[in-house]
Amino acid sequence: MAQPHPFFLWLALLCLSLPSFASPHLNKQLTIAYTEALKLRLSKAKSIVEAQSQQNAVTILLSNYTDFLTICTEQNQGEIPALLKRQEKRLEKLDDVAEKSAWVAYAKAEIRAQLAMSELLFGNRVAAAWHFRKAYHQFQDNTEKYPDFIPNYKTLGVLQVLLGSVPDQYKWFLNIMGMGGNTETGLKNLRLAANSPNLFQNEAKVLHALLLQLLDEDNAQSTLKEITTLTKAQPDNLLFSFVAVLLHKKAKQGDMALQLYQVRPTGPTYSSFPYLHHLAADLYLFRGDYEASVKENRLFLQQHKGIHYVKAANFKLYLAYLLGDHSPQAKWHYQQVRQVGKALTEEDKYAESFVSRNEQPNRQLLLARLHSDGGYFEKALKEVSKLEITRDTPVPVQAEYYYRKARIYHGTNQPEQALKYYESTITASGDAPLYFAPNAALQSGYLYQQQKQYNKARACYQQALNYSGYVYSNSIQAKAKLALTTLP
Repeated sequence: MAQPHPFFLWLALLCLSLPSFASPHLNKQLTIAYTEALKLRLSKAKSIVEAQSQQNAVTILLSNYTDFLTICTEQNQGEIPALLKRQEKRLEKLDDVAEKSAWVAYAKAEIRAQLAMSELLFGNRVAAAWHFRKAYHQFQDNTEKYPDFIPNYKTLGVLQVLLGSVPDQYKWFLNIMGMGGNTETGLKNLRLAANSPNLFQNEAKVLHALLLQLLDEDNAQSTLKEITTLTKAQPDNLLFSFVAVLLHKKAKQGDMALQLYQVRPTGPTYSSFPYLHHLAADLYLFRGDYEASVKENRLFLQQHKGIHYVKAANFKLYLAYLLGDHSPQAKWHYQQVRQVGKALTEEDKYAESFVSRNEQPNRQLLLARLHSDGGYFEKALKEVSKLEITRDTPVPVQAEYYYRKARIYHGTNQPEQALKYYESTITASGDAPLYFAPNAALQSGYLYQQQKQYNKARACYQQALNYSGYVYSNSIQAKAKLALTTLP
């Protein structure tokens, strides 16, 4: 349920591709540089780009690309201001180019979008919104002027899908900004890029898989074959490996996700990507390997220079030490959640919200949640079945008990049982500001939509949107809004 890591947003917004038709701007060396950048071997990509003509639009774009990927993967707050200035200078350089071509127009829009994302990572939301607006309109203009230039459709399509998911209460802002999204149109544009023969078609496939999972988490299962094929074809591609681990985690295939993590490409030629350790820590926590989970999150905190997921990592360390019966260490990391990082991502917000209530987790429900998230459903059901629910059981415990059972039955393809317990979750939650009820409504909508009971699905999605004031509200509402746009 956590908000995606900012790197996921790059995948969903800015993934660069090069068309199959010839261009005076593109040569063999730049193609190699692009391939190396995609593999996250950024130093090698940068050295190749620096040896090329700096008046070439593709060279300028790829120079920006290596800097931008450095921001996304490393998130070093100390380096971001200088990297932002370099991106702005590249836009100025492109403005001085007299040539009018698809490449120049695309480079301007793409760098503008990358600059927007970089500003967002640095916390400059107003500047980010302005740059996103300009990039969005530039992509629209580009598709009209250069209808055969495939990369524009991919990036524009993703933006259209994401803007189409914005909850209604924020639509006024998009209207003021002159931006409107449409999920169906966006997916159509993205499929055009994914299905059109071009050298970098695989990237569009990755984007399509990620957006399908965003639309409905049950879609993660259907995307695994394609992403697995990509990782087998390019075992030295760290980006593909990362996406494969992520999607297997989303599909609740914890063991396979860990296997993919363990065979990922590593070494000094690759960009530092600390978040991968945080991702692996979750997978070990799901399986009950607390020592390994601690090791991975400690590596994350040692290497990470950003502000995201610091609270979350300490919270997961607290859980691992707690379940591993190391009370002193658990207490220390519990206290650290209040003292370090910022509550910007929903995962960080959840961690801070939990410790602010000064409560301890119910061990059976915690284990049920973790095992279920990893796909260990038998273990999860065994843990949750140890609880006895009565009228005197606190509302949060009652609600989570039914919710965990619903998630287990959902994960084991027992939709009727899942729907029954989702309904019990909503009833037990009442007006309590818990995320269990709104997500139960959302998940019920997914199940009804799969059964082609579209009216019931629509009612459930709308019900999910009616809740407010709970953790994970942004992601749940965004998913519900997206889901509504997919109904016939």
